[in-house]
Amino acid sequence: MAEKPAPAPTDSDDFFRALDTQLLVHELKGPLSLIEAAARTLIEQAGRMGPLTERQEKALRRILRGTLRGKSLVNQLLEIGRAESAQFSFASFDVGEAVLKVLIESVESSDARLAARLSEATPSEAQQAVLAQAGITIKIAPEINRMRIFQDPVKFALIVGNLIQNALHFRRRALEVVVDREGDDLIISVQDDGPGIPPEHHAAVFERYKQLPIHDGFERKGHGLGLAGALILARRLGGDISLDSAPGQGATFRFRIPCDQAPTKSS
Repeated sequence: MAEKPAPAPTDSDDFFRALDTQLLVHELKGPLSLIEAAARTLIEQAGRMGPLTERQEKALRRILRGTLRGKSLVNQLLEIGRAESAQFSFASFDVGEAVLKVLIESVESSDARLAARLSEATPSEAQQAVLAQAGITIKIAPEINRMRIFQDPVKFALIVGNLIQNALHFRRRALEVVVDREGDDLIISVQDDGPGIPPEHHAAVFERYKQLPIHDGFERKGHGLGLAGALILARRLGGDISLDSAPGQGATFRFRIPCDQAPTKSS
């Protein structure tokens, strides 16, 4: 019996290829912002909107954390598109303040209990003390204190945030962020005490949509975009990201970026 020829491709076969991805991603920002605003209103304005039960508040906070993670992914995709189109918004900003802000926001979006404790600690020193009790520390070299750099602050925060979120997911007890300087470069190291990554998988960690096999009980979930996107952004800003890791020894990601340098068009 003769085999039937494969059906001719239809327009729908190329549907996703033909999509304007950047436009689609941009359209997602509106609904996510509405969900975030509604959840915050219900949580923060209980006096006007009506009291919440404990279960209702927990559910709303889960919705809020999920929405913030979604917005973070959308923003990252938009910034990658802008970087690949050579669109940058440079400004001078305080490195230490920026890294600490990203660290706190990353923790708040991933750990509900720790987020509640952080909300009760207003000065940055008190927040760092709360983080330290949870095994999360930040060390800023003396020469970095109050140091300002001229870079794209949004893309900078997305890169650092991705490295921290990755470490939060895989750490067992400890996470350390170190901010230092080597010559004209700023170095941000993010170290965790997780299962580590075998050397043969180091390159794959930075590949888009790549999922690594389960190792030591840990599975790399998600869409495989975080570290891949961070590397793209880092290189567009004239920097790079390296990885030092071995099974059972945790992982250290080092983000190197010029303190004051124009971006590069090559990735």
